[in-house]
Amino acid sequence: MMRRAHTDEMKTSLRADKIIQKLIQEFEKNKELLRQAGWIVSDVNSFEWWDGLKTADEILISSILVQMTKWEIVKKVIERLRQIGLNKLDKLANLSEEEIEELIKGVNFYKTKAKRLKKLATIVKEKGLENIVKNEKTLKEIEGIGDETAESLQLFVANLPVFPRSEYASRILSRILGEKISKKEAKILAESYLKDDVYKLKLFHAGIVTIGKIFCLSKPKCNSCIFKDLCAYYKHVVKS
Repeated sequence: MMRRAHTDEMKTSLRADKIIQKLIQEFEKNKELLRQAGWIVSDVNSFEWWDGLKTADEILISSILVQMTKWEIVKKVIERLRQIGLNKLDKLANLSEEEIEELIKGVNFYKTKAKRLKKLATIVKEKGLENIVKNEKTLKEIEGIGDETAESLQLFVANLPVFPRSEYASRILSRILGEKISKKEAKILAESYLKDDVYKLKLFHAGIVTIGKIFCLSKPKCNSCIFKDLCAYYKHVVKS
């Protein structure tokens, strides 16, 4: 019985490896599709992956603003901050919460987010941005930054080989592989098979989020999905 379980585990592992490599190849071919979901495939160290944002500061600011708010609204706020020279956290640290509120009006819960931005800006000014984003524990201690956001910042700002755990990754890999894959298991699979390749980890996360937003919804649009021929859910549930 134990030998059979081990064999099944090995088969799952080999299948996951092949699937992940195939997904990477397809994401590489479909960069324009990723762009539609706000991901710009760029040089491995570029901040522009994050829908064309220019700096680490802008990415951190957007990570606070985007919660429960449409990205299009957040991007307009970032562009406005950039125009007036307040797209840097050390500059925001010098402002009052009330002044920050005025700057970010338009995003949902702007009063709460102004308070969070002020705290984040103050911590970054005191400890340095690089020291913050490289330390997962410190990131998660900042109000408004959870597991997925912290890991995304480590990958896209600090360029660390970290795969962000997400509901998208859990849902898509579960459907493609035909078995339940948790967010933590998806993270382990990606980091195991993509090793320390930061470019591929960025591409895989961007691609997974894109597929989750466009095709693999709660009610999936399987017939138009570019991965339907790889997907166990499509083969065994939709087609049958």
